[in-house]
Amino acid sequence: MDAIKKKMQAMKIEKDNALDRADAAEEKVRQITEKLERVEEELRDTQKKMTQTGDDLDKAQEDLSAATSKLEEKEKTVQEIWLVVSHFSF
Repeated sequence: MDAIKKKMQAMKIEKDNALDRADAAEEKVRQITEKLERVEEELRDTQKKMTQTGDDLDKAQEDLSAATSKLEEKEKTVQEIWLVVSHFSF
């Protein structure tokens, strides 16, 4: 009878230890899951910023191209006017 009680006590301790380890593992999983969610949110934010930056870059390149074209047109006009004026000596 004593052997059975000792065996049952040992099994209870083993069960309690297993439950404690399971609780600790579940807590660790919860913490890791929370961290993963934060990292995923940061990744989504970074991707949004990257997309916005890409859009801003595209817009800036378009604006630069338009400004360069206008500058070239103005330079051509100035050269044409200079040629006309240079033919007339004052």
